[in-house]
Order: sequence, then structure tokens, then C-alpha cells
Amino acid sequence: MKARLIHPGELDAGLIARWNVLRASNPVYRSPFYAASFTRAVGLARDDARVAVIEDAGEVVGFLPFHRTRSDVGKPIGGHINDYHGPILQAGRAFSSKLLLQAAKIAAYDFNHLPVSIGVTGEGAWAFSNSPQMDLGDGYDAYNGRKASPSWTKAQAQMRRRWRKTEAELGPIRFTTHDPCDNAFAQHWAMRRALHARLRVRPDFSYGWIRTVLEWIRATDEPDLAGVFSTMHAGDRLVAAHFGMRSAGVWHWWYPSYDLEAHNLSPGINLIDQCARAAQGEGIATFDFGRGDNHYKELFANQAVTLCEGSMTRAGSLAAGVRHASQALVSLAGKLPLGRMESYPQRAVARLISGVALPSRP
Repeated sequence: MKARLIHPGELDAGLIARWNVLRASNPVYRSPFYAASFTRAVGLARDDARVAVIEDAGEVVGFLPFHRTRSDVGKPIGGHINDYHGPILQAGRAFSSKLLLQAAKIAAYDFNHLPVSIGVTGEGAWAFSNSPQMDLGDGYDAYNGRKASPSWTKAQAQMRRRWRKTEAELGPIRFTTHDPCDNAFAQHWAMRRALHARLRVRPDFSYGWIRTVLEWIRATDEPDLAGVFSTMHAGDRLVAAHFGMRSAGVWHWWYPSYDLEAHNLSPGINLIDQCARAAQGEGIATFDFGRGDNHYKELFANQAVTLCEGSMTRAGSLAAGVRHASQALVSLAGKLPLGRMESYPQRAVARLISGVALPSRP
């Protein structure tokens, strides 16, 4: 096998067609984050984006989109805004982490949302998690039937009650699957900023390159990727919104927002339910919430994808030494009676070993 490195902007029609063929080889690749258009969008905003094109006997058998840092460490394409990452590989072939690192010409590849089904982590994975999903392949009614349980029945009753209460207090509810209104889009980000301010964290979309990516995706409606901006108004008031992506029958829940002053009416929960009801008409079979155990994800999900985090490293490299030493320190700290601080070592190693944040400037 041999490989070459290119910028996402150099992906031509032939490579994109081959990329799409490889995507079809594994159901997990249906996620919008594995679309060539997502990688191209990031490439428009960042010069440090790269794609390792892996070939065997003249045939392209894999792609690894990533960012190369100055320390020769690879980060997933899109960094922390990417909820599914890793290589797009031909099914039935053996790919080792060593091969991928050689192809990308890097000493390490850090990850924290890599599906275990891809099977290339080697010894690099150190923690596991799930990405909750809704299986809507047979429509909302069939999904609702499979979800039948006392807790789900109670949740639905609460949604109906809060829907009626919202209309009584604020006005008739209007749901729009894909809202083209620029003003509503601006309000959406204002609501997210308000939420981040309450949490005292900096909103990630404040970074210029991220906003560039999001704006490009919003304007995109291609077979392999489309931006979807959904809104829910009560009267003339925007009470909840969401900006995400869809591709290959998967709708990914990405940037939700809601009116903090209406939080007691649970507008965000009702927006999810409305999106799920509209999914079949949009050709959606899977609604993916992304990694996390948030209440709303557990409420709606009826299946999940197993993810792992860690780092693939080249034996003998400085990057490998640093990451192995950090893991050893965390293992040692885990045996100490740290009380309330017991999670601190794990957070520290997560930032170093599987941290995917990118510098604000390439």
C-alpha cells in the first residue's frame, strides 16, 4: 500500500465518488460527519486540514481526514465539532493504526468519538462511551410502539400538557422542519449565547473558522450532505431551534437552543419530538444525538453506537511516550483517595491523550 496527502480542496470528482463507495461499506459511515462535503467544508475554513489517500495497486482503499499540528500529532477533521471521526476504509481489508499513521505522516492521532466498529484503535483506546440514536426507519408510529413503557407514556403525556400550556400562554405553535429565515437563524445563536453565558463557558461558534463551516453547511443541500435548521415558534416568538446536518438517511442533532425564559415549558423536548415526527417525510431513518448521557437523549433513544477515545501512537515517538506516561499517572491517581477530586486526573488525561481541540488559528 502507498499513500499521499492532499488538502480537502484537492478532492476531485473521482476521489469523492470513491469516498462515497467506501462510505457505503459500513453503516456507521452514514453519519454526516463522514461525508466528503463535511471535510471539504472544514478545508475551506482551515489550511491545516489534510486527507491521507490510501491506495493499493492503484485502487483507493481508504481516506483519513485530519488536522496536522506542529508537533506532528493528528486531530480529527473539524476537531471538537466533529461527533464521529476516524478513517473511511474499504470493508474486508485489514488496516492497522500503524498503517494509518504512516499514511498521514504523523506520530499520533488523538480521538474521542471513534466508533469501535471501524476496528483500527489497536491498543490506543482507553475509554468508551455511547452515541444515543432513534431508530425511525419504520416511521414515528412504529418507533413509538417499540418505545412503549410506563416512563415513555408519562413523558409523552408531559409533552402534550406542556404543548397545550405553551399555546395557552404564548400562542399557537408552529414547527418548521427547515426554516430559511435569516432572522430566526440569528436568534438561534443568540439563544445559544445566552445559555453559554449562564453556564459561564465560551460558545465554540464564536471561533471564526467554526462559524465559516456552519454557514457553508447551512447553505449546502447536496446528496451527501445538507444543513437542516428547524424552528418552533409559539405565536410570533421563537422558543426553540436546532441546526444540524443530514446525510444518507441520518439526521444528526448538533446545535440546539431554546428560550431560557420558556424553559419551564420544555420547548426543546417538544422540538425533538416534532423533528422525529417529520423525519420519515425527510427520508430519515436514524436520528443521532451524538455522544452523551443527557436526559433528553436517554428519553428518546432506542439504540446507540459504541464510541471510544484515546490515541493511536507510533512506537518510540515522543507523542507515544508522553501519552503512555500520562496514562500511567492517571492509573496511579485512580488508586488514591481523592474524594471529590477523583475525576480531575481523568479530565487531564482526556485533554492530553484524546483531546481534539484545534488552535484557533491553523
